[in-house]
Amino acid sequence: MVVLGAVAAVGGTVWVHRYRQQQTWDRVRQQALRYGLPELDALHHRDFEYAVRDLMLRDGCTDARQIGGAGDNGADVLATDPLGRSWVIQVKHRRDGDRGSPVGTPDLQRVSECLGS
Repeated sequence: MVVLGAVAAVGGTVWVHRYRQQQTWDRVRQQALRYGLPELDALHHRDFEYAVRDLMLRDGCTDARQIGGAGDNGADVLATDPLGRSWVIQVKHRRDGDRGSPVGTPDLQRVSECLGS
């Protein structure tokens, strides 16, 4: 029984160490997260949503999540900033930068109407 307890204690210690190390690396990665325009232009629209989510996480929105997809009601990323403000982000990605086709505005107009602006 004592040996089993010792093995469990060692295993738990190793797990906690690895978990803390992963948390540290995640923070370092988020703090260093930077995108150049060519990198953003090359992303698939879904990857672009994840990039926006990652930038929100980097900037202190600890609950930022990508929710875009069928039936998302125009919201691609949801987040709460450090001041407690809620963000509903609709991501528009233009493939090939300024050479790409224009982004449609009906969804953006709908959001604007809902906000009363």
